[in-house]
Amino acid sequence: FNDALQVKKNSSPPLSLYGQLLWREFFYTAATNNPRFDKMEGNPICVQIPWDKNPEALAKWAEGRTGFPWIDAIMTQLRQEGWIHHLARHAVACFLTRGDLWISWEEGMKVLFLVLEFRKVP
Repeated sequence: FNDALQVKKNSSPPLSLYGQLLWREFFYTAATNNPRFDKMEGNPICVQIPWDKNPEALAKWAEGRTGFPWIDAIMTQLRQEGWIHHLARHAVACFLTRGDLWISWEEGMKVLFLVLEFRKVP
């Protein structure tokens, strides 16, 4: 145990950890004085994008039936395991929004909350 503690004292966290912490603090700071931070409408720092309303495409995305194997695999893993890597989260979010479907991130957020809520153990 003491040897492991000594190694920890003499090593520094990976650079990516600092980056992740900076992003966390950035979003915390941005949200502090903005009660509408998690919404597009009425949010003064959010670009108002005319998103496509396409319930069929949203359902296919949620069910992992987009026809894009990488995206479908990620969404399947999320439903089955309740977890996906942060880079996979970025991939499915980009695909949903500006990457392909042009559907609001708020719609994606609703889907993800439902998927994760369903997986909770009573």
